[in-house]
Amino acid sequence: MMERYFDVFRTACADIDATHDSGGARMRALIDRYRLATNGGTSLCLCVAFSTSRESLPIDVIVQLRRFREMMLGWIGAAFATGQSDGSIANVDEPEVEAAATHALLEGAQLAARASEDLAFFDNAVRLITQRLRG
Repeated sequence: MMERYFDVFRTACADIDATHDSGGARMRALIDRYRLATNGGTSLCLCVAFSTSRESLPIDVIVQLRRFREMMLGWIGAAFATGQSDGSIANVDEPEVEAAATHALLEGAQLAARASEDLAFFDNAVRLITQRLRG
């Protein structure tokens, strides 16, 4: 299941790259995808859901979770590097650091929305990053 999820998300990121030129627009599209996955605050994406019960997962699923996160960190880092170059994301100093913080923020925002069953928690959590996006 995690392999399919990885492939679906890798394809989604490639589609975002193909349809959005700026780093800021790519980040906005990714944030929208994570927001949509909350289903109004009633759901979590598979990776977040599995991560909350990691100790009960088989090692092959844990390996796939790690693979997924590495892929996402690379993609988000590239989006921040693009945003740094094209000026579509404000105040980018270290794209890799931005990627780690943003990925953690997106996952945490999903958890907050799910815990409260209120999408406003997601929107409030990501507001600081979305305010930096110009493209």
